[in-house]
Amino acid sequence: MSDKKKRLLKVPEQADVVAIIAMSPENFAYVSGAFILTVEAIRPRQAFAVIPRQGQPFAVFCSIETPTMRDESWIKDLVEYTEFVDQPVEKLAEALTARSLDKGKIGIDLSYLPQASFARLQTKLPGVEFIDTTDTIAAIRTIKDLDEVAQLESAAKGTHLAVLDAMAASMPGDTEKQMADRISKGIIENGANTTLFLCFGSGARTRLAHGAASDRVPQEGDIIRFDVGGRYGPYYSDFARTFSAGNPSIAQRDNYRKLVEIQKETIGAAGPGVTAEYLFDVCKEAFKKRQLPFHMPHIGHSFGVELHENPMLRPGDKTELKPGMVINIEPIFIDPDNSLYHVEDLFVVTEDGYRLLTLGFPQDELPVIGTRVPS
Repeated sequence: MSDKKKRLLKVPEQADVVAIIAMSPENFAYVSGAFILTVEAIRPRQAFAVIPRQGQPFAVFCSIETPTMRDESWIKDLVEYTEFVDQPVEKLAEALTARSLDKGKIGIDLSYLPQASFARLQTKLPGVEFIDTTDTIAAIRTIKDLDEVAQLESAAKGTHLAVLDAMAASMPGDTEKQMADRISKGIIENGANTTLFLCFGSGARTRLAHGAASDRVPQEGDIIRFDVGGRYGPYYSDFARTFSAGNPSIAQRDNYRKLVEIQKETIGAAGPGVTAEYLFDVCKEAFKKRQLPFHMPHIGHSFGVELHENPMLRPGDKTELKPGMVINIEPIFIDPDNSLYHVEDLFVVTEDGYRLLTLGFPQDELPVIGTRVPS
């Protein structure tokens, strides 16, 4: 039995519940081991992975997804419901009752479960006290096993390579969308099921935190900034870089170099026992040392089946980093011309520090489109 399964089977006892039910898209995928796209994309098509304190785990899901569950999930007790005939939570209530789990305290993702579904569930199971265990499962997800780290590393490297290839192929006169489309194509060619997000802007549009690529043609001297990610089964990639459209100024080169130094310094401080808050303070101090304005509410986040997992690298988060945590660090800087610079890389915490999961840190020199950046 894998370490992940062992941890999951212990959760009901640790949470002092008779069973725990994972049903948010992230928690269901993590607990069941099966990635069902429609759990997220079609919200009424709910699915539930149930781990009892005593007895065997089981799952309740739409019959359309039976082949996927049989193929991917480690859970063997599978309960189907028929869409538009059965109410998903009523089928869940029936399955719980059939397994004598209709009394006592049960944990479920109340942060995600719709109020109407919750009310129906309470009506069907009046002897159950439901508590919110969304974060309980999320806490288990913070430590990745070797297979998870390998999947996240493959995703990170594939996305990084897509960016290198796309920007080397981009030339003056190309639109933002043409450049972004090259990245998107590369992400899929490098193993992703689909692109998850592609935020791309140049010049003043770099300030749009999650703006889509437009038909604007970046002009010489413009900063180009993008934050992109793909979906690789239940896992994601999340990667950011900053380029120049050509002939960058001395100030732009200097600002970029300082940002890369800040990122390297912050990641270099990572290791077991270091707190999330401490890394935030390291980054903030690195900005101060270089006399750059600092305005970020967080400087990174844990990462996995959800883009922002805990811990968040922010003030007040005193979570200690542990081996197996996978984290993104992404400092951002806005220059006097209102251009936004952004770099983001993924690493895993190891027993003695960290290991980068992308192809490498950003180069020290501000890259220009149409040139090959070393990986």
